[in-house]
Formats: sequence, C-alpha cells, structure tokens
Amino acid sequence: MRKAERTVLVGIVVAVALAIRLWYVLTAVVQHPLRADAGQYAAYAKNLVDHGVFSLATTVPPPPDAFRSPGYPALLALCRAFAGEQSWLLVVAVVQAVLGAATVLLVYRIARAWLPFAAALGAALLTAFSPHLVVGSAYVLTECATTFCVALAAWAFVGADSRSRLALAALAAGAGVLCNEALVVLPFAFGFAAWRTGKGRAVAYVLVALLPLGVWSLRNQVQPLAKTGSERATASISHGSYPGMVFRDVRYLGFPYREDPEQPAFGASWAGLREVLGRRVAAEPLRYASWYLLEKPLWLWRWPLVQGNDVYVYEVANSPYETQPVLGATHGVMRCLHVPLMAAAAMAALVALLRPRTAPVPLRALAAAVVAATLAYLPVIPDPRYLQPVRPLLFVLAAAGIAAAFAWCQRRCRPVPAAVPSPS
Repeated sequence: MRKAERTVLVGIVVAVALAIRLWYVLTAVVQHPLRADAGQYAAYAKNLVDHGVFSLATTVPPPPDAFRSPGYPALLALCRAFAGEQSWLLVVAVVQAVLGAATVLLVYRIARAWLPFAAALGAALLTAFSPHLVVGSAYVLTECATTFCVALAAWAFVGADSRSRLALAALAAGAGVLCNEALVVLPFAFGFAAWRTGKGRAVAYVLVALLPLGVWSLRNQVQPLAKTGSERATASISHGSYPGMVFRDVRYLGFPYREDPEQPAFGASWAGLREVLGRRVAAEPLRYASWYLLEKPLWLWRWPLVQGNDVYVYEVANSPYETQPVLGATHGVMRCLHVPLMAAAAMAALVALLRPRTAPVPLRALAAAVVAATLAYLPVIPDPRYLQPVRPLLFVLAAAGIAAAFAWCQRRCRPVPAAVPSPS
C-alpha cells in the first residue's frame, strides 16, 4: 500500500473518531453533570476564574488548598473564561472530543514506531471505537485530558531522536501528572525503559517530567492550605480496602464504605487507616492478600466500571449507544473483544518486561507504563475508569501481541524447502 493511501486511511479513522465523539457529546445528556468529583473540579475552575485562587471552598475569599490536582481544573478554567458561565460545559465537551480524536492519531503514530501498518491502524481503530473513551468525552472528569497527555508523552518518547522531542515527552508526562498525581509513576516507567539506551537521557527525562509536580509541591509548602491531597489519599485507600468491594450488604457493591460504621474515621487520617486496616488484615490475611495482589489487578483491567453502569460513570439520557443501532453494535463488538484484547496486551507486556534485551524500546516503555499505572491504583478502588489514561496504550500492546502471534504462526506454517539430493 502506498504512503498516500495509508495516510488517507488513517485520516478517515481520525475523522470517524472525531465524528463519533462530537455526536456523543452533542446528543447524550449527562444527568446532574456537576456531581461528586465533577462538581469539585467545576468549583476549582470557578474560583480560579473569579478569584485567581486554587480552592474548593464556596466562601469569599476562598482559602487555597491542594485537595485536587491542578491540571484539569486549569483546563476547565480556560474554557470557563473563554465561553462564560452559560456555555462553558459545552466548550469543555467539544474540547475533550477533539482531544479524544487527537489521541487516536497519537496512538497510530506510537504503534507505527515499530509495528506494521495493519497493526498500528488496528490500535487506532480500537481507540477510536472504545466506548469508555467516547463516553469519557462528555464528563467533567480528568480522564479524557489525562489520556491525551499520556498519549502525547508516549508518542514523543518513542520517537525521541532529539533533545527537543525528549523535552516534549517529559513536559507532556508532567502535564499528565498535574492532571492526576497518581500517574507520577509514568515518568519513572518511561525512564526505566530508556535506561539501557542512555542513562543520562533517562535521568534527564525523569527530572524534567517531575518539574511541574515539583513546582506544585513547592507552592503547597510555602503557604497554608485549607485542605491537602493527603486527606483525599487516606480516604481513597480506605474506600478501596474492602475485598470484593462489599462490606456486608451486596446492595452497597462498589460503595461499601457507606455502610461501614468505622467510616469516615477509618479514612480521616493515616493513624486511623493503619489502625482499622491493620486490624482487618490481621484477622483475614489470606483474603486481603488475594484482594490486593490478584483480584484488584483483574478488576482494573475488566470492562464494567465499579462505581458506574457499564461504561457510564454518571447516568446518561439519550445515549447514542442505546438509541442508534450502528453505534450500539460497535459497543457490543468492543465488549466481546475486551477479554481477548486484554489477554494479548498482557502477553505483550509480559514478554517485553521479561525479555528486555530483545524487546524494542517503545514496547518496553508501554509495558512499563501500563504495569506501573496498574500498581499505582492497587491501594484504591479498583475501578477501570482510573486506568482510562493508559487504555490506548493497552490497545497498542494488544496490537503488538496479536501481530507477534500472527508472525509466529506464519513462521510455523511456512513449508520447509525439500532437501536437494547431492549429485552422485
């Protein structure tokens, strides 16, 4: 296939991805869109625009805090300042739809760094049609913007043939960390992958990637804060500590802390967390070992959300996945493919990490990033929503695993040439 023809095909996939996302965000109606986490991000954006203060408070003047990471609220504040009070939610949805389509193009470029065209196009198609990624465009939540930052960082990193490209990779990773500080593991994962090819470059990359977080941490040290990220961390760890995400009543599946009489004191401080969780682990050590080491990783990689319905974080009316047969069919296909794709991704990641000398640097980088992100979320609720920023990387790994399996089958099935008898 000619280069021009490949370019056209990729352009079609990206255009379809953009059309699906715009169709979704302009059609679906998120019920109470500014609830829970989304409401907090909106409050930060309002205070940034109205008072120039990063704060969750409703008092005037609002006291600064660091309860949430600053990256996504800053994006919301830009949209709010541009569009005004009445239209900013629509602008956010459209911006996120565009970022989602750009992520599809980045995924193709990431995969093309070492995979054949068909595999790279397949990874882009999976990203384009992923219901999790499409639906995420409509929510006022960090996942869509963070996914773009991670994809941009990965694309710049796998093709980092110059200092400027490596700097872009580091800054994109740093922006992703500012959107979600749990992803601070990603710069280290990429640095680990690059260690064999140049220790100095790997160290420089990690330092630059951590620079935005360092500036944010300095800000939090030099001024008094009304709320800190540590408070949210202890609560999140306590919420994710219940094996099977059930305390006693299965009706609270996904929200077991709502019926636990030891909440919220359980998650209000590190001391309370150590006391209650330590006591429970001591009473059932095998159950908790299975929960944290075996079950949680599988939950993070599964299809349905823990705190949501199917791929929906919040309830949605008039979803095109439910009203339009063609889009509904893509949802069904992607759900059927989910387990095989995750198995292929796991296989590729395992091979890359166990055989680092033979695996290409891009493959090692993606494998390390996915494993690091999975480990980062083991302490909290194992909701697949939290792994959405690395979901496109999982699709690339799946494409790599399938391509490797196909190449192996071709080699096995290739006929062995018959021996030519030597002349007598």
